[in-house]
Amino acid sequence: MTTEFAERPRFFEGQYLGAEDLQALLRYFSTQLARHHLGSHSWGIASGIELVYQDSPQGAVEAYLTPGLATDGYGRAIVVAEPFPLDAGLFAGQPAGLVNVWIRYDEAAGQGVRPGFEVCGATDAYARVVESFLVEVGERKTIETRQGGVALGDDSYGDAREAPGALLPLQPLAPDGSVPAQRFPGDDDPSLWLIPVGRVLWQGGTLQKPTPASATQSRLFRRHSGWIGEALHGTGGLLRLRGRWIPRAGATPVEQLCEADQPAAADLVFCASDPDTPHFREPVWLDADTRARGHLRYYGTRAEWVDAGGTDYLAQGTVTALQRAAPSAVDGVDLRVLLGQPQGSAGPTRLTLGAATPTGTDPCAIGFSYTAGVAIQHDGRVGIGSTDKALALPLTIRALAANGGLVGLEGTGGALAWQINMGPAKNGLNVTQSDPTLSNLFIEAASGNVGIGTLTPGARLDIQGVPSPQGNAVGNGKWLQMGSSTAPDAGQAWFQYGPQLAPLLVLSDFDDPPRVQFQQVGNGNEAAAQFSSWIGQARGNSSDLALFGGSVGIGTLTPSRTLHVLGSEIHSGGGGAGFSFENRETGAFIGNPGNGERWVWYASGGNARLWSNGDKLTVTPAGRMGLGTAAPASTLEVRGAIRLGDNGDYFAVGGLAEMRIVAGQASAGGGSAGTGWSATRTGTGQYTVSFAPAFTATPVIVASLVDSANDDQVCTVRNVGPGGFTLIARDVTPPSEGSFVDNAFHFVAYGPRT
Repeated sequence: MTTEFAERPRFFEGQYLGAEDLQALLRYFSTQLARHHLGSHSWGIASGIELVYQDSPQGAVEAYLTPGLATDGYGRAIVVAEPFPLDAGLFAGQPAGLVNVWIRYDEAAGQGVRPGFEVCGATDAYARVVESFLVEVGERKTIETRQGGVALGDDSYGDAREAPGALLPLQPLAPDGSVPAQRFPGDDDPSLWLIPVGRVLWQGGTLQKPTPASATQSRLFRRHSGWIGEALHGTGGLLRLRGRWIPRAGATPVEQLCEADQPAAADLVFCASDPDTPHFREPVWLDADTRARGHLRYYGTRAEWVDAGGTDYLAQGTVTALQRAAPSAVDGVDLRVLLGQPQGSAGPTRLTLGAATPTGTDPCAIGFSYTAGVAIQHDGRVGIGSTDKALALPLTIRALAANGGLVGLEGTGGALAWQINMGPAKNGLNVTQSDPTLSNLFIEAASGNVGIGTLTPGARLDIQGVPSPQGNAVGNGKWLQMGSSTAPDAGQAWFQYGPQLAPLLVLSDFDDPPRVQFQQVGNGNEAAAQFSSWIGQARGNSSDLALFGGSVGIGTLTPSRTLHVLGSEIHSGGGGAGFSFENRETGAFIGNPGNGERWVWYASGGNARLWSNGDKLTVTPAGRMGLGTAAPASTLEVRGAIRLGDNGDYFAVGGLAEMRIVAGQASAGGGSAGTGWSATRTGTGQYTVSFAPAFTATPVIVASLVDSANDDQVCTVRNVGPGGFTLIARDVTPPSEGSFVDNAFHFVAYGPRT
């Protein structure tokens, strides 16, 4: 293995030179030039050699190659010194369609030996080699038909793309196919190397002007040379990547067009580190669209977006940039979007995200119709959907026009779990699950009413759609709960449906009596209210209910007693129903009173009873009252004596039967009446007494005359019946014996009531 790579001729005084010495010199320079061409550049067209078209005077399409320079894979320069026409005959025999056009290096002998200097038997005796090019057309499918291969040391490669990486790990390919270290072909070995120029459209035996599709295929087929190296240094502090051509602009002079394409004074700045030397603000210019197939990394710097003519930050220009910052304010890493506050402008600086639709038909000047969807202002305020005005709140969301949607929340599996919208009628704020037309929580905008399970709340808080409980309702069917269900000692309060689907308010605690307290804080001290009262369990571990503080009014706002009921009745029901009241002097609750310490009005067996260590008074549904008996047989039944009179001086007369007494005094002239009776005179000394109402049976009648004129006058009762009787008065002593006489009389009727 050798380290030698070139042999350079050396000349000295008195040396005899032969043709081989001069040929060695030419080989040295041509080899070094070829290595330079292929070492820092890849093979291909360096400039020009474009396919162009024009119409001939006869109307036919003519194709030309423009002047230019190319280098093939052996480092040989190919120069098209003037427009070169492509004869139509060159394409004869090619199939219709796109035909590949190639250019390659060629050479030929020129300028033979001058007369008198010929050498016998020398067939290569010529003084010049003419370098030229040939144009070939056709498909050339295989690499062997396009290139002659390269030699590296003792190895030959039919495909030059395999040679540079042959000895490297994994044997990578070099797509450029430039091999500057190869052994180049000798003078007598003009190896083939075709350079793709383009493709022409061949139809009907004639050349055609290119279509957009054929022009695209022609450009993809064409091969340009490239640059190979690691560092590219911009002379004068500027490295500019751009296309070669600039378009003409009507009658604008060439000088003016070229000057406009050059850097301007605004592109130069004087830095504090070198205040005497102008520096380009951006040493690297990318003057055209740029493609990055790999990652783009910024090392401790930022990406800035400036105006078309540049932005001078020192002249109050507005910053729009992206920068990585570490450490951040929270000792981490920030990716900062830098949005400067605009100077002299009322509107904010924003980062917006939105939908873009391409506009125009020129692929080299495509525009976009843009509709912003999200806006982030320089002051940190964010708008989602609200992008047509400056934002006043930290977060502003505009509802979707279709369904009033605002926010969607997905579960871990990606399915929509919750959403916030404005409701189907777009009249409030609605929290719901997957169906936007339903509601879990709704706030109506016009009224401020809150609905749970309803989109039409009819009150400040309207809860609907509560699940019905099953079996024991405790803990089920709840529709409002306050407190911890896992820590009952902390206390709970909830509304629920009870066992009979009746709404309940439940206050619950583990060991302290739950209560509802009402208070007025006239003194401003919540902990020591001026007025307070409560309703709740009287004490811990007890089912007793108590009301403490103030008087209770039912049906009245001004109770005058501890309990003041203004209304039709007070009701008590159940197994122990009754109204209990304490003897005023007792002063304590007596469970089993023996001496009237407590009395109870209650009902049992259909009878109303007054009880104190036994039933003392009973009233039956038939209207009978019993004193000393629980089963009165009469309207009033008293077991014991009855005292009458203002001072109780008289005892009531008793009897074994239920009797009635009617008594009265009739005048002598008749026409008398009293309670339950009336009397009429039917003749001298004859009277009829009638009872109203009548007795139920014939009563006993006792009658006597009142103040008779003579002691011999008597009266007789006749025709006694339930409805009355007849009284006869007469004289029984001569001389008037047997004569009837008028006289006043008393009577008493005693008979059964029922």
